Parts: sequence; structure tokens; C-alpha cells
Amino acid sequence: ALTPVGAFAQSQATTGVIEGTVSDETGGRLPGANVTLTNTGTNFTRELVTDADGRFRGLLLPLGIYKLTVSLQGFATYVQEGIALAVGQTANVPVTLKVSTMQQEVVVTADSPIVQTTRAEESTLIDSASLRGLPNNGRNFLSFMQLTPGVTIVQGPDGDEISVNGQKGISNNISVDGADFNNPFFGEQRGGQRPAFTFNQDAIQEMVVVADGAAPEFGRSGAGFVNVVTKSGTNKMAGSFHLFGKSDSLSSANTAGHSFAFNQEQVGATFGGPIRRDRLFYFLAYDEQRFRQTKQTDPSRIEPRVVSFFAALGSPDENGPIERSNDARVFLGKIDHQLNAQNLFTLRYNYTWSRQENGTFDVDSWGRSANGLERDFSNAVSGSLLSTVSTNRLNEFRFQLAREDRPRPYTGPNISGQSRPFPDTAFDFARSYRFGEPFFLPIEYYDTRVQLTDNFSIIKNRHTIKFGGEFNRVTSVQTFIGFANGRYIFSSTDGFLNYVRLGPKYVECSNGTSNATGSCPAGTDIAGPLLLFLQQAGVGSLSVEQAGTQDIPQIEPSVFIQDKWQPTNRLTVQYGVRWEAQLQPDPITPAGDVFFARFIGKPGFPSDGTIPSDKKMFQPRLGISWDPKGDGKEVVRLSSGVFYSRIPGLSLASTRSTNGSRGQTLFRASFFNGFGVAPPTWPNLIPQSAISSPDHPDVFVFDKNFRNPRTWSSTVSYECQVAPNLATFLSFTH
Repeated sequence: ALTPVGAFAQSQATTGVIEGTVSDETGGRLPGANVTLTNTGTNFTRELVTDADGRFRGLLLPLGIYKLTVSLQGFATYVQEGIALAVGQTANVPVTLKVSTMQQEVVVTADSPIVQTTRAEESTLIDSASLRGLPNNGRNFLSFMQLTPGVTIVQGPDGDEISVNGQKGISNNISVDGADFNNPFFGEQRGGQRPAFTFNQDAIQEMVVVADGAAPEFGRSGAGFVNVVTKSGTNKMAGSFHLFGKSDSLSSANTAGHSFAFNQEQVGATFGGPIRRDRLFYFLAYDEQRFRQTKQTDPSRIEPRVVSFFAALGSPDENGPIERSNDARVFLGKIDHQLNAQNLFTLRYNYTWSRQENGTFDVDSWGRSANGLERDFSNAVSGSLLSTVSTNRLNEFRFQLAREDRPRPYTGPNISGQSRPFPDTAFDFARSYRFGEPFFLPIEYYDTRVQLTDNFSIIKNRHTIKFGGEFNRVTSVQTFIGFANGRYIFSSTDGFLNYVRLGPKYVECSNGTSNATGSCPAGTDIAGPLLLFLQQAGVGSLSVEQAGTQDIPQIEPSVFIQDKWQPTNRLTVQYGVRWEAQLQPDPITPAGDVFFARFIGKPGFPSDGTIPSDKKMFQPRLGISWDPKGDGKEVVRLSSGVFYSRIPGLSLASTRSTNGSRGQTLFRASFFNGFGVAPPTWPNLIPQSAISSPDHPDVFVFDKNFRNPRTWSSTVSYECQVAPNLATFLSFTH
């Protein structure tokens, strides 16, 4: 089910907690009782002993269904079955032992509570039943996030992004099995918005979306946290298979009488089971999609004279149908090994691949050449080791090695007789025509990630203390040569065709006249037809490819300490502090070598020539939950804390490459004729011999006092069970 907001906490990224008290029939607490927690799927076992207050707490438990066994001399053994444990959940199980008579064992079946009274976080659990039963076109598990309160879709740097509580989409933090699942350059999830999916949906055990009040263990997000846990094998062999298909033969024509060619097939399977019963398990998942769609089928969307013009230059059928694909393949392999009674090791490999032919743009009035090939593929290896040092001391170690490639080549036509494509050409704003290679293509990009995490937990009386740290190093490498092939923007179709026919000295004047002399009558201005021409070039001896290539290393260390304190059975207080930093790379060109070096250090100039690293991200947090009546049916929650967001590499790229010493953007327009500088002849570029070092280049710098984005969030909420399987809540966040 889709569990109500606030039902689960995120004190643990991939595991859960079972805790409770052991009492006799008079209510007296029983210390020294033996407690055994057994995962019924894998026979994983955790043995505990109640403390002086009769309390027990099992941390870092793998998800699944548990059986609880409690025994104490002089009392009948107590067995409770069917305890479902979800990611980050704390399942509270009160136990009452009866004096031993002829009945040696008491067996009960667990009933999951609707309201979790010990949680301060506002979060929503999407469990395996929801993932399996709710319809989801495309089967991308992240689509389920839109079912949770406070989640909306916003426009990001490369398409739609998920926004939580109105925060930027690039400020979320998504993890899979505790491993960072974010793209360090764009700030979105790995793979971005274009791939149909990155996991087989049936491989997801459950996911939880935390909107407010996350514990200090979780950072690098001023918005929301999304924790995803994949399935593991058990002692029982089990699997799934799916085959879905759509066809244009099942679709009717639209209101204009047009029908579109469309076919989509998706096939996938999962399978898991034991390699060695109770000790070693495997889980495999594969999913593949083949998607074909033909759009822009109406030839009249582009004027015949424009089509004929481009056909004569080597690009026929600019008004022809545009065939699009959206193909994807994903694979997941996972091993869980119970090394011994104290150590559980997990290793996971995930591979993704996607390809979208003509997937860059989808605009009806743009020609077939104004598009590109979108590709993405990634490999990730991650693992964890859960270690029981003693009954009240546990350690969790996680690691990840990952690489994502996102090349974006251009596959359109070349100019007849030349080895370069048509430049990005736009004209006639009313019709919104656009042809040629999009100005930002081609792009070469990949990133790598090394992540190491270690957390240690201590249970002491009514306190659960947890502390740990993480090292996260990412490197983004890209070659961006935007405008290298030129971008032309004309005022109209006639203006474009006349400019090509008569040359760059053809001008349109503000009085409505035109001529091919490069000047307008006295008292009038040059108004067109070339409104803007842009071309990227290197500075000095650098080629445009050299100027546009850079690697952006970023290091993100962090440490935290937190305590969950339960002074009474009705009150829970969680508090702690987190520190993290984001260490940024140096500029490619040293500060002393840039042309604006003479301004650095002077009053009024914002930059000191560096990209500031933020090393002061201290984040205190507090969460309180209170059960007013002590019946477990209602809870008041309060939380407040500071949250910092990371800076994606895209925000640093211009500062490092466009600083007057590596790359420059050349500008031209028809009105440049008035200064004796004619723009280039379409479809040509400004020749290298005419490019000099810029006198006043564009400069991007960081303010010397720059800090990472910070959010101070406070939330108060009330949740109440109103029926056996129904709860309602009210929440306010500032």
C-alpha cells in the first residue's frame, strides 16, 4: 500500500529496526529475556537480550517478514509471526509473557500499526504491493514519486525534474541500496529524464520519499530524499515475467484525421533463490523496451520553397516524417551472503542502456535535420557489510564504484560537398522554422563516482546513538563546443532566402526597404534580416574542442552524529548534527594568467579568481514525536533543521571554460555592416584567420563569498487513525 505521510522514518538507508518491551501479565518489565528475530525468507537471525527496563532493539535488519521469539525461565515462550519490516521503519512490538503452565508456547500474528508514534520525519512509503499493483505506463519506478504529497514536476536543465516541497529539482538526493544515484553534472538522477527506465520495476522491493525532517545521517539535499531498496533472493525460488505491447493498429486517428505510426514492446523478467540455503542468495532482473513512433507527418507544416531550398543543398525531405525511438535495456544482479552469524555481505551490479533516435527535440515546425541522437549507459557496482559487533553495537559499511556515459552525437545530413552539417538556422517566428545541427551538439560526456560510507550504532539504555562518515568523489568529463558550427537567427523566411541569394550585405531597413549594399538611408537603421549569429571559438592557439574539454572533480566528505532518545514510551526525541563539505576544482587557467587578473583583489570586483569550496555546512536537526494518549492511534510530530544542497558540475563549467583565456563566443548580425564588419555568408563560419583574442570577452566568475544553497525547514504535523485501516494527517512546513 501507499503508506500515509509520516509513517516511516529514514534512520537507516537500506534496513529497518524491530524494537519493543517485554513485560509480565502485571505490567512489570522483565530484564534478561532472550529475544530472537528471524527473517522467514532467508533465516537471517539476530539474537538479543532485554535490558534492565525490559527493552530490546534490533538495528540494521534486512527487509522482509520476521518472526519474533521471546523466552525466559518460568514463562511460556512467546512467538509472534508476520512482522513486516520496511526500509527505514521502526516496528514496535510490545510483548507480554505468561507464567509457564501446561502451555509452553504462545503464538500470535502481527498486525502492522497504521500510525507510527516514534517517528518525527514526514515520509511516504511505496511498498512492493503498490509497485506491483498500481498501473504505471512505462514502468519507471520513479514515476511513483508523483503520488506522494509535495512532489511536482518542474523544468530542469535537460528536461523534466522532480521537485519536492517547491525546492529545485537538482536539490534532491536519490539513493539505491544506500548508494548515491545522482548525476553529478546535471544534478538529476542517474540517466536523466530521457531513458524510459533504469531498473526493472519488479526488482524494487520498496521506496520511501522523505519530504521533511530527515535525520542527520542524510545530507546533500535541501529538498527531498528518496531511498530505494532492491529485492534480494530468499530460500524460495521465485520470479516474475512481463510482456507488454502497444500498436498503432489499436489507435484511432486524431481530430484532424491524422494517424501516427506507433509501436512499443516491453519484456522483462526477475528470478531469485538460494545458492546455499540460509547462507548465500542471488537475484537477477532484466528489462527491455523497443519503442517506435513517427511524428510530424503533415508535409504542409513547412513551406515548399523552404523544403526545395534545403533539398538542393543536400538535405531532402526536411518536411518528411520524423521517426523516433526510445529503446532501453537494464540488468541487475545481486548477491547476499551471510558470512557468519555476525556479518551479512551484499554485492550488486547494475547496467543501464538507452537510445533515442531523433530524441533531442519534438517540435512540429522544425525540419528533420534539427534533431540528434540521445544516448546513455551506465555501470555501477555497490555493496555493503552489516556487522554485529555485540548485541548493542553494530557497524554498517557501504561502497560504490560507478560510471555513466551520456554521449549526444549528431546524425543529420551534411552540406552537399562539405564535411560539416548545416548550421543551426532559425527564421520566421510566426512559423518557428528551425533546421540544421542543434547548436549544442555534439557533446561527449561521462562521469565517475567513488563512494565509501561507514556508520556505527550503539544502543545504551533508552538511547540509540549513531555516528559515521562518508567520502564521495565524483569527476565529470565533457567536451562542449556549443555554437562551434554556428547559429543563425533570421527575421523571416524571405529575409533568410534573400540573405543566402544576395550575400551578407543584404540588409533590411527600419523604413521597410531593403538593399544589398550593407547600409540603409540616413535616418533609418539596419533592422535585419540576420538578427544574430553566434560562433564558438578557442582563444589563442586553442581549438574549439580543446577550449570546450574539461574534467570537473568534486569531493564531498561528511560526518554526523545523532541520538534517538525515548524518555518515555509516549515521547521520542531525535537530535544530532551533520557536517559536510563540497570541495571544488581550481580554475583551468590560474588566476594570475587571466586577462582580468589586475582586477582581482580590488574593491568592487566580486571574485578572488577561485571557485570557493564550502567547508562550513553544519546542519543541526531536531525531531520530536509525541503520542498524546499512549494508545498508538495518534501522534504529534515536530521537526526543524538545516539542510544544504550540493552544486552540480554544470554550474562550474562556464566559470572554468569561458574566462577570456580558453573559449570565446563570436557575435555578428546584419547591423554589424554599419561598422564595416559583415557577418559570414550562410552557411559558412567566420574563418580562423579572422578570429583574434577577444578584447572584451564574456567572463563567468564565482563570488568570493559564495556558499552552497541552504534550507532551514520546520514542520509540525498531526496524524490520527480514524478507522482500522485508515489514517488522516495534517502537516504545515515553513
